[in-house]
Amino acid sequence: MIGAGSDGHADRTSTRGGAASLVLAVCVLASLAAAVSRAGADESADQTVARMDELWARRDANDAMQKLVAAGTQGFEANPGNYEIEWRVARAYFWVAYTQPSRVVKKAMAGKAIEWADRARTHQPDRVEGHYLYAIATGEYANTISEVQAAMEGIAGKVESAALRAYEIDRDYNYGAPGTVLGRYYFMLPWPLRSLERSRRYLEEVVTRHPEVLIARAYLAETYYELGRHNQAREQLAFVLANERPPGTELDLPSPKVLAEESMQRWFPDQPGASGQGGQ
Repeated sequence: MIGAGSDGHADRTSTRGGAASLVLAVCVLASLAAAVSRAGADESADQTVARMDELWARRDANDAMQKLVAAGTQGFEANPGNYEIEWRVARAYFWVAYTQPSRVVKKAMAGKAIEWADRARTHQPDRVEGHYLYAIATGEYANTISEVQAAMEGIAGKVESAALRAYEIDRDYNYGAPGTVLGRYYFMLPWPLRSLERSRRYLEEVVTRHPEVLIARAYLAETYYELGRHNQAREQLAFVLANERPPGTELDLPSPKVLAEESMQRWFPDQPGASGQGGQ
């Protein structure tokens, strides 16, 4: 995911593996649809949202996202156009896509996340969540297609415009997440579109406004290193390894400490904290 740490995964799926993944994708979607009929049909919209938030808080549980999507889909049927339900369903589908090893399933789930996020931002264009989720879901979708296809579909522009809109609405949303997305986006762009200076400016702003956000610091360290500012990169990595993430972000991926450990070992192997003992 552009901005959230996923740099994409190489496609090592054979033809046979691709077919198996397609079957898996169909099964996942079918199970989600079947679960809808079991969701609480008599809930109010507020009750549905509360249940979705409870499930999100334990999103690493095996069935949490399936139940969340089921609850949200059922709740949306009873409350058409409910923005609070829409963006939460988009977030759940994104999480499944982001944590899914199968390229085919990842693409299908990212597509569903894009669909729900776009619906949300259309209904409430001045709210941040829909635009932000559209940006990161589109970035995750980009990891499943070729660069040629991404260029034909205008993926980079879609990610950038949605992230910029989210940043314009609320740059402090979710500990500065829109700025983190933009900072990582400009870092990850291929030459000649890449802009390390834009990456630096957005990430420095996030770190200034939200000094406790370790993932932004881990990304800023990478940007600093590419700019040749190695001492500043080392300082950011040391901060990440010495501090804990804000409450409520423990399940967020990627783990900033893991990223910092890897970077420290690669760039500054003789420094304290480069032994890989920083933990998750």
